Amino acid sequence: MRPVNHVDTGVALTSHKDAKPNLIHSMGEFCAYCERATEAINLDVEHIKPQKAHSRLALTWGNFLLACTSCNTYKRHYQAANRQAGILRNQAWPHLDNTFSAYCYDQNGLITVSAGLTSLQHEQMAQRTLEMAGLDRTPSVAANYKELGLVYDIVSRRKKAWEKAQIALAAYQQNPTDIQCQSILGQAEETGFFSIWMSVFSAHASVKCELVRIFKASPNCFDHVGNPLNPRKAQRI
Repeated sequence: MRPVNHVDTGVALTSHKDAKPNLIHSMGEFCAYCERATEAINLDVEHIKPQKAHSRLALTWGNFLLACTSCNTYKRHYQAANRQAGILRNQAWPHLDNTFSAYCYDQNGLITVSAGLTSLQHEQMAQRTLEMAGLDRTPSVAANYKELGLVYDIVSRRKKAWEKAQIALAAYQQNPTDIQCQSILGQAEETGFFSIWMSVFSAHASVKCELVRIFKASPNCFDHVGNPLNPRKAQRI
């Protein structure tokens, strides 16, 4: 999951939707949870703490992320099941933690909690976030949510993104030029799934650094060769 540049403050708002241009400028046109590229019109200004339970935060910049409609809806129903208490403390968040280090991705489109986390608490936090956004859901799981309009199969989309990234890697290995790199970056930006591209190009520092830039991932979470650093806040992941 891509760590994002959070927007903590901004102009006074009359609607949370008015925050979208500034959020896109900071975070790009990507879902903060599933990472897929999403056109601006289809991105929701998502309340980290649900506005129904925290009405005073409904127009607070620090309570916003960008999410696709599927992740936003899935998260809303997850949190409605008595899971709101301590959500910032008990889960991993892309605006607070280096969430890139929290998960592992594979060629089958699956995502699992990283075995490299420092404690059982951190593993549990990452697992709760995985469940909250439905990032491990498959068609059989999604079928249970048809009444919510959630037929989006994140696993198959990640698998397709991995295949595209592998083809791009083979081309780059044969012709590691700046022009080839720019072509790869264009494909990655159009496809989304930052963590998959970073995983596939794990041995190519220059490409990873450019991926951090074009995906507008938090630069504080990566070193000069694109390897993940410790989290920015709270030392949680």
